Amino acid sequence: MSSPIRRRRDGQYAVKLDPSVRAVLVTMSEQLAPVLSPDDPMTKRLFPPAYASEIHASSERDYRDLVDNALINHHREAFTLMAGTAEADVLTDAELNAWLSAIGAMRLVLGTRLDVSEDMEPPGPDDPIAPEYALYELLGQLQYLIIEVLAAELPDEGRPEGEL
Repeated sequence: MSSPIRRRRDGQYAVKLDPSVRAVLVTMSEQLAPVLSPDDPMTKRLFPPAYASEIHASSERDYRDLVDNALINHHREAFTLMAGTAEADVLTDAELNAWLSAIGAMRLVLGTRLDVSEDMEPPGPDDPIAPEYALYELLGQLQYLIIEVLAAELPDEGRPEGEL
């Protein structure tokens, strides 16, 4: 069985996804782009702090002043590019990297909403969060596939023995 995302000989990437998956990627991109804010509890993981301690509160404010707009713009651009190319069967390197960024951001937002942790048990089928958790898992699978395709282009030098 071949991967739904693969590198072509011309350096671009062939993408074969179910139309419902493509629709979800568009919908999530369109819903998340306008609400990006470091002050929103759902998007807080997209704006990690530079300083965890209150001792450095002034430095943290300075850091926020420097990076928040850049992070907002980065995430919006990734969401916009994903929404605009979600129906495409072929993506450029830049487009696939934008997908990777957008999907990672979507997972962080869903993970926050679901309060996902390493020791969390997957919800049962009757659990009210089961559909959102399934989406979280689907996005994780897409993220993995994209990383695998991109990593295949990396040189073998320096890789630990036994790994790709």
